[in-house]
Amino acid sequence: MFSLSLPVLGQALVLLCSLTSVLPAAAAPTNPDTLVESSSSAITPRAGVPWAARHGLTSAQYQTTFNSFVASGYRLTYVSGYSYNNDARYAAIWEKSVPYAWTARHGLTSAQYQQAFDANVAQGYRPKHVAGYAVGSTAYFAAIWDKSPAPGNGAWVARHGLTSAQYQAEVDKWVGQGYRLTHVSGYADGGQARYAALFERPADGYAWVARHGLTSAQYQQAFNTYTQQGYRPVKVCGYVVGGVDYYAAIWDKAPSPGWVARHGLTSAQYQAEVDKWVGQGYRLTVVSAYTLGANQDRYAAIFVKG
Repeated sequence: MFSLSLPVLGQALVLLCSLTSVLPAAAAPTNPDTLVESSSSAITPRAGVPWAARHGLTSAQYQTTFNSFVASGYRLTYVSGYSYNNDARYAAIWEKSVPYAWTARHGLTSAQYQQAFDANVAQGYRPKHVAGYAVGSTAYFAAIWDKSPAPGNGAWVARHGLTSAQYQAEVDKWVGQGYRLTHVSGYADGGQARYAALFERPADGYAWVARHGLTSAQYQQAFNTYTQQGYRPVKVCGYVVGGVDYYAAIWDKAPSPGWVARHGLTSAQYQAEVDKWVGQGYRLTVVSAYTLGANQDRYAAIFVKG
């Protein structure tokens, strides 16, 4: 198990702990997550800041696509790694807006990720996104760092390689100190569930809640419950352990324009959903890809109006 070192108010903290299940910091969610199926490969915007998305990319294709978008002034905002026929694949979102210096890596082992993490933090970057994913029996990581100021008092915490129990313990610890879970990634490592998480001290006081280790049916039930209570999904991660798809997610009550969430989509269904909602003025903000069996890729996504 590995933990990430992180800066809090200029001090480097190395925290060695693992977490299990995700807990609430307030209340529960709103609108039901209708399970729509669609597959997508190329996505572009209709209004606002230009953006683009791709999925089903091999490592080489992903790197080529990444280089092309960066050369055109885009930055990577979301990336999800997954396995297809025991080979790494990637789904990602880019946005044509570069307000802060940023850097990204993919295909890193746990040790390589820790090394990249330490090097980037030493240069003033902080983690904005991390995705764990398994190829064979090995866990890999894709991550994004930038130099944007952290909210609140600037404190943040990052962890990876956590068991479910360790993850829960970390959630309890940092939520108890006024932090909020801002990102969670579930993945398999050696056939066991592991978690990576990011925490920040929020500048606002919006209620939020998080869950992990949910089956598809349990996730749908939690989704329905929370959305009926006025929450909206802001992060969702699908991951497979022992041939079963599980979900980890975060909901909050922050003001938001219209939104749509989907999970359990085939590639074709995902594309159809993207085409449908982009055509109605929505943009893709979250994509999580995961694989059932050797080659049944599935997708979870969140779209936001505007």
